Amino acid sequence: MKSYLKLVGPVCIAIGFASCTSAVSDDKTAKKEPEVTSVATASVQSLQPSKRVTLPGELKPWNRVNIYAKVKGYVRDISVDRGTAVRKGQVLARLEAPEVLSELSQAQAQLQAQQATLVEQTTRARASRLTYQRLVQTAKTAGAVSLQEIDQAEAKMQADSAMVAVARGTVQAARSNYQAKTELRQYLTITAPFDGLVTERNISPGALVGAGDGNKPLFVLEDSRTLRLTVAIPETFANQLQTKSAVSFTVNAIPERRFNARLARSAESLIEANRAMMAEFDVTNATHELKSGMYAEVTLPVERSAHTLFVPTTAVVSSSEKMFVIRVRDNRVQWVAVQKGNVLDSLVEVFGDLQPGVTIVRTASEEIRDGQAVTVATRK
Repeated sequence: MKSYLKLVGPVCIAIGFASCTSAVSDDKTAKKEPEVTSVATASVQSLQPSKRVTLPGELKPWNRVNIYAKVKGYVRDISVDRGTAVRKGQVLARLEAPEVLSELSQAQAQLQAQQATLVEQTTRARASRLTYQRLVQTAKTAGAVSLQEIDQAEAKMQADSAMVAVARGTVQAARSNYQAKTELRQYLTITAPFDGLVTERNISPGALVGAGDGNKPLFVLEDSRTLRLTVAIPETFANQLQTKSAVSFTVNAIPERRFNARLARSAESLIEANRAMMAEFDVTNATHELKSGMYAEVTLPVERSAHTLFVPTTAVVSSSEKMFVIRVRDNRVQWVAVQKGNVLDSLVEVFGDLQPGVTIVRTASEEIRDGQAVTVATRK
C-alpha cells in the first residue's frame, strides 16, 4: 500500500504541473492575438476639380533694348531725354568721328580710280579684239598677213581680256569697301529701332563713346504698350495650365484694382534651378497704368486633364517607412503606398494602387498595422 502511494504521488504532482503549464501557455497565446480595432471609413473619390492658386509674377516690357554706339566718336547733339516717347527710326543722337569720314573719302577715291582703270582696260581689250579680227579677215588673202602677226594679235587680245577681268574684281572690292565705310558713317546717327519710351539716357554732348568700351548704354528704350506678365509655374502645376488660360492679378501700386490677362506662351520646359516652367501672359497697357518691373500677385486657375483620385486629408499617413493610405477589405486592413498631389479643402489628391469607390480608413495612423483585423464603425 505504501509503495502504491509512493508511485501515485509524483504522478499527480506531474499532472498538476502540466495542467498549470498548459494554462499559462494558453494565456500567453491569447495575449498575442491583436485586438480588433473599430475604424471609421471613407471611399476613394474620382474628381476633376478646378483650383485657383496664387503665384508671384513680374511685369516686363514687350520690347526692351540697350542702345550702344557702333563706332567710336564724340556726341555732337542729343534729341531725346528720359521719358521721351519716340517712333521707329527717329533720331536719338548724332556722333562726330572725323577718321570715319576720312576713311570714307579714301574708299570713294579708290573706287573711282579702279573704275577709271577698268574703263581703260576695257578700251584696250576692245581695240585688241578688233585688231585680231581684222588680221583674221586679212589673212583670207594669201600672203597678206603672216601667221606670227595673227598669233601675236591673239595673245595680246587674251592678255587684255584677262586684265579686264582683274580690273572688274578690283572695282568690286573697292565698291564693297566703300559701302562698308558708308554704313559706318550711317552709324554716326543713333536712331530708335522701334516705337517706345526712353527710360535711360547716360550721355551728354561732347562725351566720347564707342563699341566695346564697357560703358553704360547710351539709351535704354522700352515698348510698354503691351506688357509681358511672367510667372514661374511650379512643377506640380506645369501640366495643369490650360491653353489660353485667363488669370487675374493685382499690383502693390494699385491694390484696389484687379487686372486680367491671358496665357500667350510658355517655355514647355522646367528651369533646373527652381524646377519651374516660365509662362507669359500678355497685358494690354495702352494707358501706361502699369509699369514694367512691377511685381504682381497672380491668381491662376489649374485643372487636371482627366479625373484623378481624392481621399480625406486625414486618410494619408506620412511615416518614416512610406506614405500610405489604409485600405479595408474583408475586415482586414492593407497599407497602400501613395503619392500626394493637389489639396482641395478637406480632400487631397493621391496616386497609387487604388480605384474609385475603394473603402479606406478615414483617420489613419501607424498604430493600425498592415494586415490587422478591424471592424467598421457604423456611422451615426
